[in-house]
Amino acid sequence: MSGRVYLHIGAPKTGTTYLQQVMNKNRQALRRAGVLYPKVAGDAHHTALWDLRGLAERRDFGQDIRGHWDKVVQAAVEWDGPTTVLSSELFVYADAKLAARVLGAFSGSEVHVIYTARDLVRQVPAVWQERVKNRQTLPYEKFVADVLGKAKTGMAKTFWNAQDAAAALERWSQGVDRRHVHVVTAAPSGAAPEELWNRFARVIGVDGRDFPADVPAVNTSLSVTAAELLRQFNLRHGQHMTILRYRKLVRRGLLDILTQAVHDESRLGLSVAERQALGVRARECVATLQSAGYDISGSWDDLLLSDVGGRGAGGRSPGPGDVTDTEVVDGLLDVVFELLKYQRRLKEASGADQQDPPSGPGDELADEEGDVPPQRQPRLNKRPATRRARQ
Repeated sequence: MSGRVYLHIGAPKTGTTYLQQVMNKNRQALRRAGVLYPKVAGDAHHTALWDLRGLAERRDFGQDIRGHWDKVVQAAVEWDGPTTVLSSELFVYADAKLAARVLGAFSGSEVHVIYTARDLVRQVPAVWQERVKNRQTLPYEKFVADVLGKAKTGMAKTFWNAQDAAAALERWSQGVDRRHVHVVTAAPSGAAPEELWNRFARVIGVDGRDFPADVPAVNTSLSVTAAELLRQFNLRHGQHMTILRYRKLVRRGLLDILTQAVHDESRLGLSVAERQALGVRARECVATLQSAGYDISGSWDDLLLSDVGGRGAGGRSPGPGDVTDTEVVDGLLDVVFELLKYQRRLKEASGADQQDPPSGPGDELADEEGDVPPQRQPRLNKRPATRRARQ
């Protein structure tokens, strides 16, 4: 059996997808270095966890995932190398009972737990946006208020279930040597992406520089207008779609078009008071992690208050709740225009007839105008990076 098993449990929105892509890309090179990254489905081990939870009979995953958990456990048992790594940010949501079950599956090995973490100021807007990309409809302002309040909504509860590093590692450290519990911090904003991989690689016992870390960017951030447009789409259509259908139509289609079509440089942020409140939580969490004696790869300072989303005295820049109906309509019109261009490209690629269509009703007006295009109007939904806060 593998001498050491590293369980990378999350948290979401801390670079987990990037790390999984890097390990998947370097699967064979890691194997030669003595590190097994078992293959089941995709880049990560989400399906193995879903199988363990018994979800295969209740949800359509687009594939049969039964047996995926046993497959990764068996791979670790049969691996005669020193290290096995499993990675899924969904592990972090497990309660103490399920965590104990996962840990117990590898009782014959030296088990390590890895938690990747990022400062809360960046996490709050990132997690809200990711949840909106998964059919959620809770307005951003209400989400932030609940995260900083009593966490009554499901989104706020799951936020802290995953992002409270101290509580998550308390569940996952049962029976594990505290020296084998590792916190890998995401580098500050602006740092090279491979810094996270290098920090992670040091924990699993390899030199990250020996493995190419250039992978396609995923989970691209949406602008304020695009995020609100998607939330309103979810209200009208998302709640009536299965998870699988939403993934196919929205996550693998509409999101790409939104980022291209909605020309808006604004980004989600937090007010000074909100950042300060999160700073208090962050300092309390770091103190608990330090006193627990967990290993750190990076710096505890990386988890403290950042300058991302800083605002002027007292207020916040306009957020999704300030997006007007006109801006939503303009965004939708731009999406329609991108879809028309995309449809045209598909026809051209398929070799469809590219001749001009025959005349139809209304063409005579174009002839009378001499086919002169109308004067181009400025986009009404284009917003500067920083807008004047609503008074």
